[in-house]
Formats: sequence, structure tokens, C-alpha cells
Amino acid sequence: MPVVVMTVAEKNAHPQTDNLFIYRFESPDLGSKTIAFNTLASSPVAIDRRDVIEATEACGRPRWAKLSANTDRIIEVAASVAEAGAEGVTCINTVRGVAYDPDTCERVLGAGGGGLSGRAIHPVAVRAVHDVHAALPELPIVGVGGVASGWDAAEMMLAGASAVQVGTATFADPRAPAMVADELERWLVDRH
Repeated sequence: MPVVVMTVAEKNAHPQTDNLFIYRFESPDLGSKTIAFNTLASSPVAIDRRDVIEATEACGRPRWAKLSANTDRIIEVAASVAEAGAEGVTCINTVRGVAYDPDTCERVLGAGGGGLSGRAIHPVAVRAVHDVHAALPELPIVGVGGVASGWDAAEMMLAGASAVQVGTATFADPRAPAMVADELERWLVDRH
């Protein structure tokens, strides 16, 4: 089954897609349009998060929430979406960042600020997976963030991920997922 990452608005524009739905609850690339859903789980925004999961119940497909590490309450966020009916979570989305162009001195990420991805966020992602898994061991987690080698994938799984996503590494090499899988297999064989 293909995986589609979409916002609520994108989902509403394509109601007949036959995919696993992953809703982003925060996206740093949206600039001033960002809606930060990853706040204290008992806040009014968390009610919106639960409403999104509950409203998609009739879709008849698995629903996963893609969580951000741009909060100190990722465990509460994961618990609230799981309680609302999400079958699993993806940890993590991009991390907020700002970078400047050395010639223009203008900001260059997203809409003035944006999402940092790739190897730089891997330790943050592993920590998020670890923390969510430790608190909610029965909740399936897809580990995302800086996976570019077999060891990166192994770290995610050691931290508690049920599966791993290779994302940014595919920009440099579209064969990265196969390479990561091969390296992970070799690492496992070497360990046993």
C-alpha cells in the first residue's frame, strides 16, 4: 500500500485516495501559516488533533500521525492521537531551523524559516522514538530522521521503531533505501 503524507486540506482535496493516511501535525516549512499542534496534550489545539483522527475514522484505512520533535511534549501528543484512534505514529517530522545566504544575508529555508532534515536530526529522531516507545510500548512507530545507513536504521529499531523510513538520503541517491536495507541485513548477520 503506498504511503501519502498530507495535511488535512490536502486530504480533503483528495478524499478517494486508497492509501495509508499520515497527518502532519506541524510543518516548519509553512512559515506564518504553521499550525503548531504539538503543544500540551490538554490544550485546545490537542482537541483539534483528536478531532482530525476521529473525523477520519470512517475512511476505513490505517491512520498514523506524523509527530514533530519541536515540542517537549511529544509523549503527550503521541498518547493523545493514539487515544483518539491513530493506529501508530511517525517520529519525527523536520526540525525547525533558520539558515542565511552568505551573499544576500537573507533567510533561505522555507518561508524564511523551515524544516531541517537529514543526518543532522538523526540523534533527535532516535531520542523521540526512544521516548515515545518507552512511554507507549504497544504503539507502532515509524522512525524517521537522518536514516542514511544500516546502522542508522538499526539505531531507530533499537530505540523502539517498528519500521524505518529513508527520506532525505534519497535526494542524494534514489537507491538509498535498498542500500540501507542491505547494510542493516549485513549488520544483523555480523552480530549473530
